[in-house]
Amino acid sequence: MPEAVLAAEAGEGATEPACPFPINDHITALELSSGAFVNARARVYGPARAPGIIVLGGISAHRHLLGDHAERQSWWPGIAGPGLALDPLRHQLLAFDFLADEVGPFPRVEDQAEALLALADAAGFETFQIVGASYGGGIALALAALAPERVTGLHVLCAADRPHPMTTALRAIQRDIVEFGLARGDGAGGVDLARRLAMTTYRTADEFKARFDDPEAGSPDAAGVEAYLAARGADYAAHTSPQRFLALSRSMDAVRIDPASIRAPLRLFAVEEDRLVPLTDIEALASTLRGAQLVRISSVYGHDAFLKEVEAVTRFLDAI
Repeated sequence: MPEAVLAAEAGEGATEPACPFPINDHITALELSSGAFVNARARVYGPARAPGIIVLGGISAHRHLLGDHAERQSWWPGIAGPGLALDPLRHQLLAFDFLADEVGPFPRVEDQAEALLALADAAGFETFQIVGASYGGGIALALAALAPERVTGLHVLCAADRPHPMTTALRAIQRDIVEFGLARGDGAGGVDLARRLAMTTYRTADEFKARFDDPEAGSPDAAGVEAYLAARGADYAAHTSPQRFLALSRSMDAVRIDPASIRAPLRLFAVEEDRLVPLTDIEALASTLRGAQLVRISSVYGHDAFLKEVEAVTRFLDAI
């Protein structure tokens, strides 16, 4: 177990008068088993002693799960919030900032799991459930393997125990684009272009055809698919450094979880049209673990269905 020292984040943790639930921040300084020293940051929403849920999303996720920050929108709208599937009135929801380029050459999902376990200790979570989607699903599996006696439920969406080789190929091209931008003195431009390419893998051809083939005049999609991709790339590059992008991309491609190490009750959510985490890979993971439950859906949103298919994801999380 890594050694951890808890420090309260100065000026944070206060609750707005109108907020119906407590909000607390934690910084935990720890040495990872890899030897790296890091400061892990988490935010916990919900009343003390309520059941704990660790909530993990894709590489754009952060500790401001509910969007309670001037520059941070909720990264799981419709799913996390009062009265929703992940309800801070009934649970304590812990979200954290992924370790990235502060861990060289890149953080493993096992490093993220060690940081999370220290943060769970700081928050007073003796046991907890985990909800992990996309990259966060790989971290969820790693955390369940690290602390099997503490995880009471494991809910994984659009993620498997290892990446598909085609997915690695696509991400390798994105990393090469960023490296090319850095070599030209325009790392942000590289991140912009890499994100544009990534968006074409998150979604499906059917969605792009429906939106951009013949959009209604004056609609948000009327500017065309090129403008949509340019906007998404520019927005991501404005908030993500090239070094952070490269670190998290490499981390995703290094995921290797031994299914035999998973003892918590496991529920999996898969999308038939997901190009990044194919249904067959998630089915293979489910088949190796006795009692694992698999929910399959069809969605024009592909991999991004965990963000866009609010009703289906809500039904999946009803078991919590």
